[in-house]
Amino acid sequence: MIIQRVSSTSNFITWFGSVLLLVLFGWLGWQDYQQQQTTSVLQKWALAFLVSELLLLLLLSDMQRVTRRLMRELQQSQEQKQQRESIQNQKYQQALSTLNNIAASFNPDWREQLRQALKVAADYLQLPIAILSRIEDENYQVLVHSAPPGLLQDDSHFDLGQTYCSITLAANDVFAVHRMSASEFAAHPCFEAFALQSYIGAAVHVDGDTFGTVSFSSAETKTLPFSQLERDFVSLLARWIGSTIERRHYLEAQIEVAERLKKIASQLPGMVFQFKLSPDGSACFPYCSDGIGTIYNLTPEQVKLSAEPVFALIHPDDIQQVQDSINQSAAQLCLWKQDYRVQYPDGEIIWVTGRSVPELQSDGSVIWHGFISDITERKKIERLKDEFVSTVSHELRTPLTAISGAIGLLHGQVLCELPEPAVKMTELALANVKKLQLLINDLLDMDKLIAGKMLFDIQPQPLLPVIEAAVRDNQSYGQQYQVTYQLQADTDDLWANVDSMRLQQVLTNLLSNAAKFSPADSTVDIRLQRQNNQALIRVIDRGCGISDEFNSAIFNKFSQADSSDSKSKGGTGLGLAISQQLVTRMHGNIGFYSEMGKGSEFYILLPLVSDNEFNEVSL
Repeated sequence: MIIQRVSSTSNFITWFGSVLLLVLFGWLGWQDYQQQQTTSVLQKWALAFLVSELLLLLLLSDMQRVTRRLMRELQQSQEQKQQRESIQNQKYQQALSTLNNIAASFNPDWREQLRQALKVAADYLQLPIAILSRIEDENYQVLVHSAPPGLLQDDSHFDLGQTYCSITLAANDVFAVHRMSASEFAAHPCFEAFALQSYIGAAVHVDGDTFGTVSFSSAETKTLPFSQLERDFVSLLARWIGSTIERRHYLEAQIEVAERLKKIASQLPGMVFQFKLSPDGSACFPYCSDGIGTIYNLTPEQVKLSAEPVFALIHPDDIQQVQDSINQSAAQLCLWKQDYRVQYPDGEIIWVTGRSVPELQSDGSVIWHGFISDITERKKIERLKDEFVSTVSHELRTPLTAISGAIGLLHGQVLCELPEPAVKMTELALANVKKLQLLINDLLDMDKLIAGKMLFDIQPQPLLPVIEAAVRDNQSYGQQYQVTYQLQADTDDLWANVDSMRLQQVLTNLLSNAAKFSPADSTVDIRLQRQNNQALIRVIDRGCGISDEFNSAIFNKFSQADSSDSKSKGGTGLGLAISQQLVTRMHGNIGFYSEMGKGSEFYILLPLVSDNEFNEVSL
């Protein structure tokens, strides 16, 4: 394009010059012809014009030839420059691609990974010496290097002032010199000691602090100054190395934490685990301690992608209960706690208990963090204890009945009249026999509930008459403590599926407890209310209340508040445990609210009879 423009300009000058010469020599020839009036004059000027025209053409032709040659050289120079830039860009892209591949690959030897990156960069920059340094105060450590054999060693130490990197850190930017001997740094100690002519380097930052430098150098002078592309490459490499070291530090910290957790978990009985339930229903154990071997005879690797091997070992009678408890914990994000059996392929069965806390993830999955431990021995002891209590209770009932009858006859003076001291003694004996009978009856009830042998007659019936009967039957008991019962019902038309006798047993326990722990001349309120599709029965006292330490154990067997005041009230410690079992069997819930010094409220929630069930009862 430029050559075409030059050619057009030359043609224009040629024609324009020819016209000017023609006009000039024509005018001069005409002036001379008017003076001499001879043809020789015209011939002379015509010849002069031709000679001038010839000289003009020769001059312009030579100028055009020189111009074209210069333009061709300029174009060749531009093409060579573009070719060099293209090659540099290709090398740059190739180097970046190689570094990206190195970064993507995991090499447990982090030094070797960085060494490969330095070698790639050194080849791109055509500088044979590449160093990643660690700088602390004035100590310069060769952390990783790539250089000709025998020239350097990793972990070599130098004084920072003896290296060009001191200039790099001071510059706080990419520092590059292609001919050190001709620069202002020719007197630097590094040049005097190592005669490195070419150098380019940048600071490496890790977690916001200066870690060291990455530098490339050569004893040979670089032909051309470092390009902006080369500077950008070194700057990018320094940032990549910094982020790589940060990731290594984070990974090493994770490994250290994992090793510490593994050591701790290995000392714990049972297994520590993470259980993940995905939205599609699939489940796995992302983490398991080696204790999984003692519980399921499995390894952590066997359950890392799927929890099926674990579920396959849960006892068939318990699997549904375990799955339901997991689904409930996931839906409500509440604590998962479950006792169940594990059955091995050889038929051996063990009992385990699990406890874990769920955590909702951003993708909709739920992860539980918890532990599972073997409680087989505890279950055996509990079974032996229950069997012992059951046996003792049954064996004591018959003789105790006979003793009670005999003492009753003596106390009633049926056989003979007793002196006053003997009457008091028989009265005391009879009272203690009744306490023993109450304890044995409670033990037998608990035994039947645990064994599933207690019979229930559950049918739809109105609740108010059942509550009124319980209040009426316990009036005399309340009078012993100078406590009165007051019943208040919002409606008399609440029906539920209950066993009236068992519900009265529960209410009797709640009313007797309320009376025992209420101050004299106080009132215990009993209220019947409707709460959505449930009936709510409340027993409210104004007693001493229940301590926070005892709240979690109040429905446990043989559980009593540990205070002298509570101990003086007596009781077997089984009443609330039996009540909870009875209410649960009637598909209800029992709970309480309490505040120390202000009293307690125990409540029972029972599902109301549906309209269809009510119509069937009415018919």
